[in-house]
Amino acid sequence: MKQLLILLTLLLAGPSQAKTLKIGYINVDHLVTSSAQFIQANQIVIKEFQPQQDELITLANKINSLVKEFKQDKGTLSKLEIKSEIKKITDLEQQLKGQASSLKKQLALRNTQELSKIQDLINQTIKAIAIEKKFDLILYQEVAYVSKELNITPLIAEQLRLQFE
Repeated sequence: MKQLLILLTLLLAGPSQAKTLKIGYINVDHLVTSSAQFIQANQIVIKEFQPQQDELITLANKINSLVKEFKQDKGTLSKLEIKSEIKKITDLEQQLKGQASSLKKQLALRNTQELSKIQDLINQTIKAIAIEKKFDLILYQEVAYVSKELNITPLIAEQLRLQFE
């Protein structure tokens, strides 16, 4: 970051006949979350993992039913039956936790894969527009202030929208 500031200072403070820099800024977070590609990828991932989520809901409902039955029947059960029912419920709860953890990991991995594809597409689009519009520098990390003239997020968003169609 320090090197970038020194470079910008040197370039901007150079002789008056020096080339003017064309700088742009992009809000990448906005591009990612509002792009049609992101919305579509999100829907695909949700649909892909829906059966597993439904299984978890079914298992949770089964556990709740068993707990409710156990509470109702507890007074009529022998100590051995109580122990057996508690073990059955505990085993199902452990199964639910394991499946939920596995699903969470799979979902995180899949989301990372889809996000990576979208980020690659955005970076390719940025590069193409930078070359086409002859930008010298495009920033997309944290910045304290950006004027509307430098913010080219809408330009990139429009290009992404056109690529989606």
